[in-house]
Amino acid sequence: MVSTGKIFRLLSLFILVSLWQSCTTEKNTWLIRKFHTTCTHYNGYFWGKLSYFEGLDKLVASHKEDYSDILPVYEYAESNEVSTIFPQMDRTIKKCQTMIENHTITDKNHHEIADANRYTKYCYLLMAQANLYKNEYITSLDELDYTAREYKKTPVRFEAMIWQIRAYNQMGAVSKSEELIDYLKSNTEIPKKLNAQLYASIADYYTRIGQWEDVSKWLKKAIEAEKDKRTKARYYFILGQISQRSGDNAKSYDYYGKTLKSNPTPDLDFEATIFRALLFMGGDKENEKVKKELTKMLKPTKYIDERDQIYYALAKIAMKEGDTAQGITLLNKSVRASTTNPLQKAISYLDLANFNFYKEEYVRSKKYFDSTLTSLPKKYRGRDSIVAKKENLQKLVTYLDIITFQDSVQRVAKMSKADMDKYIADIISKEKQAEADKKQKELDAQNSANNANGNTSTTAAANGKWYFYNPSALQQGINEFNQKWGNRPLEDDWRRSKKIANANKLALDTLSGKTDSAKTASAKTGSKGGKALKDSTKDKYNAAYYMKNLPLSDAKMKKSVDSLIDAYYNAGAIYKEYLHNYRKSSAEFEELLSRFPDNKYKLLVYYELYRIYTAMHNDDRANYYKNLLLDKYPDSQYAKLIRDPAKYASDREASKQEIARLYTATVQSYDAQNFLQVLNNCLQADSLFPENELTPKFAYLHAIAIGSTQGIEAYKTALTRVTVMYPKDSVKFLAQSILDYLNRKPKAAVAKDTTVTYSSASDSVYLYVLLVDAKETQKINSIKAHLADMNSKTFSQDNLQSEEIFLNANQLMIVMKTFNSIDKVKNYYQFLNADGDIFSKLTVNSYQVFYTTQANFRIMFNHKKADEYLQFFREKLL
Repeated sequence: MVSTGKIFRLLSLFILVSLWQSCTTEKNTWLIRKFHTTCTHYNGYFWGKLSYFEGLDKLVASHKEDYSDILPVYEYAESNEVSTIFPQMDRTIKKCQTMIENHTITDKNHHEIADANRYTKYCYLLMAQANLYKNEYITSLDELDYTAREYKKTPVRFEAMIWQIRAYNQMGAVSKSEELIDYLKSNTEIPKKLNAQLYASIADYYTRIGQWEDVSKWLKKAIEAEKDKRTKARYYFILGQISQRSGDNAKSYDYYGKTLKSNPTPDLDFEATIFRALLFMGGDKENEKVKKELTKMLKPTKYIDERDQIYYALAKIAMKEGDTAQGITLLNKSVRASTTNPLQKAISYLDLANFNFYKEEYVRSKKYFDSTLTSLPKKYRGRDSIVAKKENLQKLVTYLDIITFQDSVQRVAKMSKADMDKYIADIISKEKQAEADKKQKELDAQNSANNANGNTSTTAAANGKWYFYNPSALQQGINEFNQKWGNRPLEDDWRRSKKIANANKLALDTLSGKTDSAKTASAKTGSKGGKALKDSTKDKYNAAYYMKNLPLSDAKMKKSVDSLIDAYYNAGAIYKEYLHNYRKSSAEFEELLSRFPDNKYKLLVYYELYRIYTAMHNDDRANYYKNLLLDKYPDSQYAKLIRDPAKYASDREASKQEIARLYTATVQSYDAQNFLQVLNNCLQADSLFPENELTPKFAYLHAIAIGSTQGIEAYKTALTRVTVMYPKDSVKFLAQSILDYLNRKPKAAVAKDTTVTYSSASDSVYLYVLLVDAKETQKINSIKAHLADMNSKTFSQDNLQSEEIFLNANQLMIVMKTFNSIDKVKNYYQFLNADGDIFSKLTVNSYQVFYTTQANFRIMFNHKKADEYLQFFREKLL
């Protein structure tokens, strides 16, 4: 008989031989297929997919959606976010590559036998998906194309083609997407389980070309086919946004409700609640419920950073209910509650600005528009119209301020000497009292803060808790901080913005002669002790400070009156032409005629009032000014225009000389730097001679005058308007050349011995460089170890290697090589910049980091200096 031990040994030998044979990838037997499929599925694909979903979860947690615009169908990482998911996606790619290399079954010529290992195709697909989320679009498309071609007899080819649509959409190559969509729409072999993915990718395509009706159509189909509730919630929310944009608020309200019922992410849940509340479309009971929900959301600490949005929603509800006072109060609370959302702060300010605009509180409205533009992103939809409205209000406020100021100084100038002295003495007394009150208030606040700090410490000690473990003490500290410093983001050098602001103010004060140092420099030096004598006209506690602006001579009084006349006319013109407020415009013009009946704008004002009252259907006043022109000034151009508009239109050619004269006068005013007169002439030309051949020239002079009176940003906006409105006129090139000059980046002075030139041309090889002072070399090893560890975990697919090279006697380079595209080296650069620890051991200002092409690196190395390249890098590559 054969012993049991012998049978066991024979059986073990058989199993070992079978396993050994199954390790080969060049045979296509059942055992070999089963072995490699199992290994690929559970050893590589499973863990790779797990890492992939970890990366997606991390992306969702870190990515900030822009809810001010319609959400994209899919969430992708921005260029500055993508490095955060590199470790997970690289791990996925590495797992898939290992499985493909070790478990792909091939024939004797080493060609893959398609689908012999059923999980090889899924590894290719998963690897392509990971590369897509890394923004490696070309690599992803290559892998997807291979999957679709190599496995064309399996359903995975359709899934690969759907992901190709997504990749092309993300790249902006929508024509490629369209070809694939047309093919898949007509194909009847697509498995039903892929319908949800296909419909969503088609909807994504239509978002890229702005066809929102088609987006809605395909998203609805995707919702019917989709099984994941959170994905459905996103689609419902997008449908709500599209309906809201098209004005169908009832549908929008319904979609936001469906979003809330579909188990959305916390962020989407909050935004859907806010968006639905802003529509306020339910019945009385439901609306009351919405208000209670929003009010309840103000209490938990969960929504501290979202309170600005909650207050805003409550404000909009109050406005719709007609409680404007409560709405304004809540809008102000929204602004004060802002912490991390500058866009919401800007929108709340914008609502306050528009509310005051429609209430005709233009001065206050202008201030709110200023605050709006401080927080509003540059790419915000409709920003240009907000800027234009703010600029028009700025002009108006300027002229209203002139009226107030000139009226005030004229009134004081006409006082008797005794009354004037008493008036100025009262002003000085009030200034001194205000200064004393301010100092006392600051002292009281300091004492209060000191007492509060003492109480906080005592309370914390009494409770046996450290300060930062005591919630009430911690909240008290936060409140005190906010009272003193306002809402500051948690970041390094958080106080620096105030210092920069103070520095900017100091620079401006110095230029305008307002600082103590400027006063000292301009004061005369006395003979005793060398002490500077104080300039009495700059001392607000001296009567001369107030006397200097009074029009006490005939010449100064005439200048003041002229300023008033110009201000009244310009204010009236702005009310009419830009703000379309005929009531206010007519009031300014009437006041001008009442105070200065024979002013230089008299006939023009008569005509303007005739047109205004005609538009207001006030026939009595319109006829009054019409008859005034026809009876007293029958030969004026305005009378001719009223008497026979058709004939006047036919005679417009004759008015070219008059336009030319006005233009010549405007140029002369410009040469004399009388910019207010330039602005006035331009407004006059626009009013009297609309669309004449010199209109572009007037627009250009208007922009130049704005630059001289309203600052650099207004100047840029005005010049941009010239380039847009008159693209075929020569002034476009003049305006553009000034814009180019204003927008240029300051260039560092080039050393005289420098003759190197660096190229912006692309290359096939890129390098990352850490340039370190030689005195820091003892710290290099730890940094290299840190980099090597990071490369193996996060950038393992790039096979990076480091090399130490001395650039010169004083500087050492750690060169990380090689990257085959600028996108990859840029991602690496951004990833390291985001890591606050990696260079922490190096002394501040002892190192520089940058990336370069191999060609530029050779030039820099031969030159033995990096200064020029660093300048080139900052100007051309950042």
